Amino acid sequence: MFQGKLRKVTLILLALYTLLTLFFLFLGFSRSSNSGDTALRFNLTFEGIPLRFPSGSNFDIWFFDLGNFIAFIPFGVVVPLLYRVNFIRFIAGFILSITFIETMQMVTRLGSFDINDIIINTLGAAVGYVSQRIITKDRDSVRGIIKIILTAIACGLITILSVASINHYFKNSEGEAVALHEFALQDGNAGWDEELVGFTSASEQIEPQINLYSKSNPKTNEFTVSLSGEYEKVTGYAAIPDEVIKGKGQGRSAIHFIGDGKEIYSIEMQADAGLNGKMSFQVPVNGTKELTIKIINDHSDPDTNIVMWDVVLTKKHQILKRIKNDT
Repeated sequence: MFQGKLRKVTLILLALYTLLTLFFLFLGFSRSSNSGDTALRFNLTFEGIPLRFPSGSNFDIWFFDLGNFIAFIPFGVVVPLLYRVNFIRFIAGFILSITFIETMQMVTRLGSFDINDIIINTLGAAVGYVSQRIITKDRDSVRGIIKIILTAIACGLITILSVASINHYFKNSEGEAVALHEFALQDGNAGWDEELVGFTSASEQIEPQINLYSKSNPKTNEFTVSLSGEYEKVTGYAAIPDEVIKGKGQGRSAIHFIGDGKEIYSIEMQADAGLNGKMSFQVPVNGTKELTIKIINDHSDPDTNIVMWDVVLTKKHQILKRIKNDT
């Protein structure tokens, strides 16, 4: 363990880094703009360790998942150098702490409770812990500290490449992907833009490639498709186009995903200029037979309407499906 002046300096640096991390978890990335949300957002479905190779359309998701892993490696490195704690006690304490933080994000409406975030945060902390244990000599010297840092970087890269490779294998053997607009509606109505017209959202140019939920749909709309329990997830993007926002206001727009009568995910954004940027979503629908999507726009501007695009449903992974059928 670190002692003396080195311990004091490390404690100060750890405190500052913790404050910086909490800032990004609660206030960074425009989280405060969602402070008016009334619904509790949470995801209790394990979707696998979210570390993947970057791809163009999902770059934002990849970047945040990578950050959720890397940002917590320092805690696994530094805490055991300050306090005598074994791996089980450290991980148990970390899980309790990060679960509390996730809960507070949900309660304060400054984020959501996501079991997958807890898993990837914990993996980062575990990699950090293992990294510092590999170096056994001169741990409190400059040379030893550099070795610990380099080891943590190496272990982090190995973990990222290993998990990303596994996810890449499973992704490539996924079942058929079907665009949402190709499903026959079991209930309700939904209009899709046949020309896939581009638009801007928060000044970002958007070019839909697969489908685009038309702005001409009613401000409050609901429709249902039959999945027959064959699909694993629904992915896509949502935003409020700049062209339909004519001024600032207090209105909210939301998309609710309801599986077999129970809400499983929701997207909410403020219908104000500059606060309507693109949001990506990945919603688990494992075993869902009927998926209902409810769109709500309560902005005072009658033209304001949230849209979604490139919405795709992916069938269950073939290997996992085969294992389930065999058992």
